Amino acid sequence: MAVIVVVELPGVTKEQYEENHSKIHAAPWWPVDGFVSHAGAPADNGWLVVDVWESAEAFQGFMEKAGPTFQEVGMPQVQPKIYEAVHVDIGS
Repeated sequence: MAVIVVVELPGVTKEQYEENHSKIHAAPWWPVDGFVSHAGAPADNGWLVVDVWESAEAFQGFMEKAGPTFQEVGMPQVQPKIYEAVHVDIGS
């Protein structure tokens, strides 16, 4: 079942987000299986990330690969909110 993953990153700057995003996309394992979509936006106290994954297991697999990059860039360790998706529509 597809999932929506919401991550609030307090204290994260646009520069940290952009650095992390660039490093993930440059990794030899990217794109990772099960990835559907990603959006990042500034939030009141940091940064907000919303992803869609084919499954919770696909997201966990990504986290295992991306964890070292998150630490290297200084991302805070936070607990993502994971929701089962009812509909996932791509494009127009």
